[in-house]
Amino acid sequence: MTEETKPNGTQFDGKEEFVKDVFTEIASYYDEMNELMSIGMIKGWHNFMMRKAGDLRSKKCMDIGTGTGEIAFLLAENAGEGGEVYGVDITPKMLEFAELKMKERGLPKPVTFEVGDALALRFEDCSFDVVTSGYMLRNVTDVQKAIDEMYRVLRPGGRAVVAELSKPDDRFVRYFYEMHMKHRVARLGRKYDGGMTIDGKYSAYEWLTSSVEGFPRGEEMTKKFLKAGFDEAQYFVKTFGAVNIYLGIKK
Repeated sequence: MTEETKPNGTQFDGKEEFVKDVFTEIASYYDEMNELMSIGMIKGWHNFMMRKAGDLRSKKCMDIGTGTGEIAFLLAENAGEGGEVYGVDITPKMLEFAELKMKERGLPKPVTFEVGDALALRFEDCSFDVVTSGYMLRNVTDVQKAIDEMYRVLRPGGRAVVAELSKPDDRFVRYFYEMHMKHRVARLGRKYDGGMTIDGKYSAYEWLTSSVEGFPRGEEMTKKFLKAGFDEAQYFVKTFGAVNIYLGIKK
């Protein structure tokens, strides 16, 4: 583990309520900012996740920390009429936008969206074929427990596919990455959140960018998947290291 890596990322008292407040605040423009922050790459990341999830036809799937539902919609499209997809998020406002968007998606079967805690899922052991998560782990108060819950609800043979923001290891690439995050993204963020702090801590997009700092990534994260009980764990570096996509397989 490098000196800058923290096992649970950035933690502080009141983090859970702060995260709820952040995502309540940004729900109406979350999708637009994701597109801008990723320089248009986010759809490609999500499609890669679907490929790693395997054959989803008629499978039971859950997207944890689903936000406005983009990954859940992809699961539903791939699972088809015989599948069953749940989208769980701790922030009701994000789910309101997911429900509105779903009306325009023409899915084979609707996603069931519900409020839920990634650290204490209401579902029984071994009840899903696939679980996914996008950019959620930085926002929880216990990263290992969140991964443990993914493992618990998966059936034998099930897969967890998780996307999380990262920082490029290459110094040259990291320079341009940090310029993008600290200047372009910060400037765009201020356009939306006005730089106003939430709960006296960070502004919304200060949090989304600063929470990457010191967050476990790469091999350190795959160790957490193995600790949870996954028999196989690997990661895939996308967009020069701006995002890592993790795959855990339960045998």
